[in-house]
Amino acid sequence: MILTLDIQKKTEPIIRQVNNGLHGDISGIPQGLSENLGDLILSVEGFDNHIFALSKAAIKDLSDQTNKTIAIFVDIDEKMNAASTEEDKEIVERFKYSLKALFKLKSLLHLAYTKDVAIKKTHDSVKEGLSAISRAAVLHNLSKRAR
Repeated sequence: MILTLDIQKKTEPIIRQVNNGLHGDISGIPQGLSENLGDLILSVEGFDNHIFALSKAAIKDLSDQTNKTIAIFVDIDEKMNAASTEEDKEIVERFKYSLKALFKLKSLLHLAYTKDVAIKKTHDSVKEGLSAISRAAVLHNLSKRAR
């Protein structure tokens, strides 16, 4: 059995609640938000074990949804940090944790999508060239300090 995760469906109530509560100034972060954030966190963290069973198309679709959601959540996080009060601390922390869970999901999706990509060995001349550039940069920076 392959489970699926609909990020848009899980995050839509959170985004709606925050947008309704934050309009310009924060008169208070909606309290129902905590329950929806908890549901999102459990769904995302519980889905980790099922990512590698998805098809490439499903991984790509979920990755695109996750990227869009992360962009929205980062914007909301900035607004919440600027306008939150001491009473909102727990909800703000839960929101940050949900953002962390989304970033982890994004990284696992990337890993699952690229797991079959062949890795090519870096040619020795490239390694030597990068090493020489690094040595030259270090020597240049050290010679500036000696002056």
